[in-house]
Amino acid sequence: MGAICLVLAAWIVWQTSQVPQRLVANEPGPRFFPYVSAAGIAVFAILSMIFDAPKENQKGVKPYLDKAGWIRLVVIIAEAVLFALGMQFIGFWLTAMIGMFVFIITLKGQKKINLIFAVLLCVGLGSLCYFGFTRGFHIPLPKGTLWDAIGIAMP
Repeated sequence: MGAICLVLAAWIVWQTSQVPQRLVANEPGPRFFPYVSAAGIAVFAILSMIFDAPKENQKGVKPYLDKAGWIRLVVIIAEAVLFALGMQFIGFWLTAMIGMFVFIITLKGQKKINLIFAVLLCVGLGSLCYFGFTRGFHIPLPKGTLWDAIGIAMP
């Protein structure tokens, strides 16, 4: 999986290099975020290969996705689709907070988590992303059709 992620990161870099760059003063440009995501994917793939691979070798060979894994994968894909649809209906800000919380609950598996910390993390990170993009980078994000329909002005 680490090798697949490294190939994906390389593909993202290659595709991003094809994007024409028209810089406007004080803006990062259209290549910035894809390059950052490719670097993140590559770094975490390498870290996973270094730290997780020896642990998995000790456990022995087992299928990457068993029946429960396939079910969880389908659930995660369904959550991602609902996240995308939710952005149009209730906007990025609320969808980001709700979506992150749902993903945390899904991905935690059998591990116990501090729900108060998870809620605060989702609210903080969702707000940071929303206001960072809308106020910091001046990139509009979906505000949601629901709020316009009922007359509430979202920030």
